[in-house]
Amino acid sequence: MLALTVAAVAACTPDRGAALPVVSTAPSATPPTPTPSPTPTPTPSVTASPTPAIATPTPTLTPQPKPPPLPVILLDPGHSGRSIRSTDATTGLRDIDYPNHPEIDEVFNVSFCVGEALRRDGYRVFSTKKRARDSVGLAARARLASTVHADLAVSVHDDHSQTIGFEATYSQRGVKHDGRYHAMYRGSGRTRTVFDRPTVARRSEQAAITIARARTRAQGRPVDVRENTFTGRAPLEPGNLALVQLLSAVPWVYNEMGALTNGNPTTRLSLAAERGYAEGLLVGIEEAVPLATAGKPSTGGLENCLTRRR
Repeated sequence: MLALTVAAVAACTPDRGAALPVVSTAPSATPPTPTPSPTPTPTPSVTASPTPAIATPTPTLTPQPKPPPLPVILLDPGHSGRSIRSTDATTGLRDIDYPNHPEIDEVFNVSFCVGEALRRDGYRVFSTKKRARDSVGLAARARLASTVHADLAVSVHDDHSQTIGFEATYSQRGVKHDGRYHAMYRGSGRTRTVFDRPTVARRSEQAAITIARARTRAQGRPVDVRENTFTGRAPLEPGNLALVQLLSAVPWVYNEMGALTNGNPTTRLSLAAERGYAEGLLVGIEEAVPLATAGKPSTGGLENCLTRRR
């Protein structure tokens, strides 16, 4: 609040001409001087450096070796559902086949059951016939072996003019005469054709020996590696090698088994005889062309398979 100071006057009644008293204003107290707020010191901004990414090492993959390809087996059950007579365009040789009962059914069933067992064991298996009575020429059978890149082809026959005990395998190399091998051929004159694949012939010979040994064990009687003959069997071409083997580019083993039963050429083979033949072929093929991880051949299912097909 402000205080008033009055000056003394000379008379009680104020003189209208006299000056009014001067009023001076003075603060009762000196107000405090405001203290300025300190200016805040700016905090320097820090730009964070990015954390470097830690590289994740890429695992090195070791390439796994590819498994070896499965062996390919071509089974060739003998004979044709109808008579075939044609001429092979390349060699000019006569291509002849015909029905032959009951062989045509017996050897098809043996081949079928051997094929089933080979597939179970891990082989790729092809057949020259889908049914027993299919009609397929010999040249066509040989071409199929090349088409499927067979590691081994196996013909299956039996002979009802021969007693049980006639057992044979035939290779593309033949057998030695006077210590030497000689030409394997078919035909005469201009059509005489010689088998000229020495590497294939040697592989065929080794497979024929292996299959003969396996058949000997399974059938309980000796199976020989022989040389065939077609001379004097008109209208077949003369020579010493089955036409299907001659025209083939792969190793091929031709099998025969005596099948005359009780002196009757029309009597069918016994189940035991078929089973022994099938087991010998199965084991022999697997020994001749083994798998990379070979196990025991699946012989246990052969009899059941043959029984179903009789």
